[in-house]
Amino acid sequence: MGWFERWSAENLGQAHYLLGYLIVLVLHNWPLFLTIGLCIWWGVRLYRVPTQARVCWFFGALLFGVAYEYSKHIAPMINDSLDTVLGLELLWLNRPAHVVVGPLMQLLIFATITFFLGRALWLDYSDLRRNEVGIPVKQPGG
Repeated sequence: MGWFERWSAENLGQAHYLLGYLIVLVLHNWPLFLTIGLCIWWGVRLYRVPTQARVCWFFGALLFGVAYEYSKHIAPMINDSLDTVLGLELLWLNRPAHVVVGPLMQLLIFATITFFLGRALWLDYSDLRRNEVGIPVKQPGG
């Protein structure tokens, strides 16, 4: 046992295991924590004053978490299932199926994220420009 482990066990007791677990949990899943925080932030703002830009921000943040989980957990599991299902009889279908499940689907998800975030920026910027020029912007509920 190293010096840090001995010091940690003597001074922190069992809490050093919990502290290590929390550090690994946060470092391993920071995109999900970011997604949860952004979804709460944009969800509350969307609930208070619903606008099309806020819907785009919310779905962009939500899809960020979906993309992370897809590339981390879902795609590898589907690839393993494809290998099992296709087996040796349809071995020639493995590579095209892996391309569809992996890079193609990830590209589709990231293109959707880019669309939503770009649309949100466009809507926010166009509202800002209209207010600067003096063109009235229609407010929701008004």
